[in-house]
Amino acid sequence: MPTPTTAPTPPPQSERAVRLLATIRVALVAALTALVLAIAALAYVVSFEAIRAFAVETAAFPPELAWSAPLLVDSFTTAASLVILWRYLRGDAWRDPWYAWMLVAAATAVSVALNVAHAPDRLAAQLFAALPPVALLGALELLMSVARTGLPHTSRTPGAAVETGAAATALDVAGANGHRTPTTLALPQDRTAGADQDPAAGADARQQVRALVARERSGGPTVTAAEVVSVTGRSRRRAYELLRDARTEQG
Repeated sequence: MPTPTTAPTPPPQSERAVRLLATIRVALVAALTALVLAIAALAYVVSFEAIRAFAVETAAFPPELAWSAPLLVDSFTTAASLVILWRYLRGDAWRDPWYAWMLVAAATAVSVALNVAHAPDRLAAQLFAALPPVALLGALELLMSVARTGLPHTSRTPGAAVETGAAATALDVAGANGHRTPTTLALPQDRTAGADQDPAAGADARQQVRALVARERSGGPTVTAAEVVSVTGRSRRRAYELLRDARTEQG
């Protein structure tokens, strides 16, 4: 007799829900990105034409170079926004790229002023003329916010990946039915991670670094963070802190 075959077990409801949510998330991000890019493109085209025409009317630029006027204004908004995104992905705080933020504000303000100057001398027309630069800025910032939440954030702090990535999720086979149960898998990290919560271990590490700095003060070789890491087993970031504190204490 032929052996009856068993039908494959359907995935648990939770797995199907996760896959559905992931698909919806990707579709939403794609739709939002396309919409934001379309808004930015329309705003850029309208602002481009207004600034170009204003440059020709005022004879500020030669007619053959009038196309460069809007590029010198609106392109700064795009370039500075990309710099802000890059600085964020490096791990910088949002205040750190202050120069790029100033360029975004200045370029947007100049673009608004030029668009309004080109509009008829009516309040309604001037308000509508100010809309394209503001829409361009809003669209770019929406796109940057999507990128900031969708791309990995790289910490600039040495050793942060070791200290914050102390555990990972592994899948363990729970039975022959193919169901999997998430378990925690500890990853290698520095052997004294969290030792600051242990006063004895923390004091021992500080004493070791003080001895190294005393040797340096007496004419020995300069103590490096790598040497502190080797002696204490701490992360590079903590090694810098211990070395700084010991040098401060010993003048």
